[in-house]
Amino acid sequence: CHQLYTDPDSGLISVAESVGVKLLPPRKKITVMLMGNHSAGKSSFINWYVEEHIQRTGVAIETQGFNFVTSGRKRESLTGNATLHLYPHFKPLQEFKGVSEYLSTEICTSRQKRFSLVTFVDSPGLVDGDMKYPFDVDEVIMWLGDLCDLILVFFDPMGQALCKRTLNIVENLNERHGDRLRFYLSKADEAGGESDRQRVMMQIVQELCKRPGLNKCGFDMPTIYIPNPNKPSRCVNQIEEVCRAIEKTINQTVQNTLNSLEKDCELISEAITDTLSNDRETSFRNRRARCKSCLLTLLGFSVPLALMALLVLG
Repeated sequence: CHQLYTDPDSGLISVAESVGVKLLPPRKKITVMLMGNHSAGKSSFINWYVEEHIQRTGVAIETQGFNFVTSGRKRESLTGNATLHLYPHFKPLQEFKGVSEYLSTEICTSRQKRFSLVTFVDSPGLVDGDMKYPFDVDEVIMWLGDLCDLILVFFDPMGQALCKRTLNIVENLNERHGDRLRFYLSKADEAGGESDRQRVMMQIVQELCKRPGLNKCGFDMPTIYIPNPNKPSRCVNQIEEVCRAIEKTINQTVQNTLNSLEKDCELISEAITDTLSNDRETSFRNRRARCKSCLLTLLGFSVPLALMALLVLG
């Protein structure tokens, strides 16, 4: 499908440009954004999924910008401008003041799970209070939410899960793209015993249900944590649910890509029809103009000839 768009001779993009329509090729991979408060385990999940240590992890705020993690033929790290060249869909990000300097891409060679079909967007850890970001983090996350195929929201049980900034952004994202949001209680093995874990989940659910947009039927929040063979836990680990959500999104995106192909073909067809109609109209006007020109030319010659004839006859 990507080749149908990008073929230099007869691809949809070159055909569309010839009739004044701008198209972008479909993305080869789905985009999955991870968001939540700082130290919620977002970067740790990416490292676990790709089975490589790509992202820095720790209790401190390690991710200060937006990091794209994708698969490639060789290990590379790209900065802001190179990231925007790699992802033309995300070029409007440079319109947000201060964001370009805080964009980066990590390309790794991992072929684990379905990583070859996924681009992860690791967002900055969200905190309340006096913490200042070098850009409008709320607006950027909202903008990215419009483009992402799946949004994973991680709540950790260590007292930061009820961060107002996180809840505000989640509520706004839910209004636009409620079908893309998935909620998880991360680091569930650190929540203590089962009763402590249930208490934490109840607190989070109560806080979410206070928001009218998030108080909905069928709410689900699986408990997940990064498995550690050296630190066994009795806590139920539903981390495979995240993998299944990613796989389901990949399968849905194939169908969405075919739908986009159909819409783009219709758009090009309409543009071609309009162009041909305009050409016919222009051609008709040109013929009329030429006829008028010929008629006026004949009149221009006939008037002097008529005067000469009158003079001769007179």
